[in-house]
Amino acid sequence: MQRLMHIESGRTIDPGTTIHVSAGTSAGKAWRYEKITPCEDGHKIHCTRSHPKLGRIHREFTPSLFGCTVVIDVAFYADRARMLSAFRRLAVSGVGALVAAIIAWVVAEYGNSNLQSVLALVGAR
Repeated sequence: MQRLMHIESGRTIDPGTTIHVSAGTSAGKAWRYEKITPCEDGHKIHCTRSHPKLGRIHREFTPSLFGCTVVIDVAFYADRARMLSAFRRLAVSGVGALVAAIIAWVVAEYGNSNLQSVLALVGAR
């Protein structure tokens, strides 16, 4: 997921918001932010503004012209807590199964030998 974020304030700018040019010869002009478009040299933002004779003007600008940057969120990190919980459950059940397998092997190998006191400590008969 891609978001447009203002560099100085750290606010996320939603589509449809009016943003102002902060650099260049057209500083102060207001544009309506529409969407983020990927380009070969990074990302550009698609903006529109009304014109009295031409109607709606569509242009693509670099985000730095507005004092913004494009932030890309990775979906894996957004769901980190749920994935860690699932991994924890898997690890606990895997360790439990491994311990049970080791105890079963020890009981099968040394059940009738002189390790009965050790097996009695772990609960084997």
